[in-house]
Amino acid sequence: MLIHQLAVLQMTEAKIDPLWGYWVTTEDFLTDYDRQVLLDLYQPLVGSNALSLYQLLWNQRQALVSERNQHAQLLNLLDIDAPHFYQARIKLEAVALMHTFSTKDALGQYLIYQLHEPLRPQEFFRDNILKTFLYEKIGRYDYERLQTKYQPPRLPQNQPLTDITQSFLDVFHLSSSEILKMAQQPTAKTTTKVPHYTKDQLATFDWQLLTDYTASYHVSSQDIAQHQNELFNVHAFYGVTEIEMADLIANTLNVQNNSIDIRRLQNVAQKRFEERVNIQVRDETNNQLQPELMAKDSQAQEFTKAEQQLIKQANQLAPGDFLAAKKQQLHGFVGSAETGVLRRLQQRAVLPLPVINILIDYILNNSATLTQSLVETVANDWVQNNIRTAGAAVKRIKARANGSGKSSHIRRKSARNSYQPHQEQTTDWSKHQAKKVDPEELAKLQQQWRDFKNNS
Repeated sequence: MLIHQLAVLQMTEAKIDPLWGYWVTTEDFLTDYDRQVLLDLYQPLVGSNALSLYQLLWNQRQALVSERNQHAQLLNLLDIDAPHFYQARIKLEAVALMHTFSTKDALGQYLIYQLHEPLRPQEFFRDNILKTFLYEKIGRYDYERLQTKYQPPRLPQNQPLTDITQSFLDVFHLSSSEILKMAQQPTAKTTTKVPHYTKDQLATFDWQLLTDYTASYHVSSQDIAQHQNELFNVHAFYGVTEIEMADLIANTLNVQNNSIDIRRLQNVAQKRFEERVNIQVRDETNNQLQPELMAKDSQAQEFTKAEQQLIKQANQLAPGDFLAAKKQQLHGFVGSAETGVLRRLQQRAVLPLPVINILIDYILNNSATLTQSLVETVANDWVQNNIRTAGAAVKRIKARANGSGKSSHIRRKSARNSYQPHQEQTTDWSKHQAKKVDPEELAKLQQQWRDFKNNS
């Protein structure tokens, strides 16, 4: 009992359990120059245990969280106990070489160690706290020696210098006509396309509520405004609420400067969506339709009840949820490639969301998955024909099925729209003469049949 109490006390003092897992993530690679800076500038501050832990963690990076190891492995490799390990870790955190995050999953409690490269020497000596601490640790003589060591060489100031450096055109020769031709060509822009939404569309999202919820994470309102279109795209496609968006931002922040990492946020939103629609059992009430009609075109008498229901659902659901419901109806699952294809289509802002939902229904009635080529083929046709509502999309599909449109987008397999009664091919007997049967052969066959029946 006493041994157990001592073990618990030691664990409490150490603030670490050897059975906890750990996972290491880095933003870059550690160079030989970085290691030299660590030995000269950081080891006097944090000590040998902390520096050994830091270098060991760089070699302990795992690709998957599920492949993580336990802290007991680190303790054994470093040959230190839990309290000394904790002291080494917090020293690394204090000098900004590491951030530590605590979390848990189905495998249990674990810590995430996010490693950072050391500062460049010039930056280190501009940091008042670090350089003062180093001065106190090693003294004036060694401090000035390190300053001199990492001071970049400067040009002599006490003698005249003549710059004799050759320019590009002094060394490489191009004709004047080629230079003029290249200078007149416009410079290509390689900016990433950002989805654009109107002010009315953006106004449907409560940006102030999002700002209030993320204020505790020190996310600036300017940063949210800068990524407003991308955030709204995630909201519109996956049906993410303001509170859910705040949680996404908090879990994907760039922890170095508390800025929004939009690419990481999009990836996490995609993963959560896949888990929600493919793993969790969806409540059937989520698929029930609201009592009011969302679009006037669903009331047209030319639509069947099934078509009215489809249009109503298309007007109510985000494309992500509509895709999930359709896949569930077909007993399939949502693939990453499919959502990627849809998000790229939505980002182009060429079709309204209800029309995209009808496009999903149309293609999945004829193909097992949404592919880039099929989506672009249908979308191009609908854009060219100014299809702006779910009802207009259904009319376009019916027109093609009836042969009044151009050649079909897809080879139809839907029984609802393309089923043709199967007819056996018949023979025109008038073109054939009756074959005469030999009486002896016929008698022989009849006798064989009687013998077969008697013996069975």
